[in-house]
Amino acid sequence: MKNLRLLPLVVALAVSTFSAVAADNIPALPIDQALKIAQDHLQKGGVDRAIVGLVLEQSTFKSTYWYAKWSAPIEDGPKKEIGLRIDMDGTVTRFITGPGGGHEPPAGQRPVGARSMR
Repeated sequence: MKNLRLLPLVVALAVSTFSAVAADNIPALPIDQALKIAQDHLQKGGVDRAIVGLVLEQSTFKSTYWYAKWSAPIEDGPKKEIGLRIDMDGTVTRFITGPGGGHEPPAGQRPVGARSMR
């Protein structure tokens, strides 16, 4: 009987928690604006590529960003641009593969699994 009295409280708490979590998942930059930024980036570069994916991703530091993936890499010497990171404030970071084909993290970020040995 006591458990049944707590049921409405538990249900109300679950609904309010779900609403708060759902509100946190709404990106600050809408998908249509992210798509326009990616299209403008391709057009400004004068390359003939299509956007084959636009995905909302979350970094390890809980910041969200849009990841636009190109239909084919854009060659820049020995490196190739494979996509674009679009942060919620509209800033962009190019995703580049290294000469050996491996992913090269954006400037200022450590490679995945890298540690400071201090």
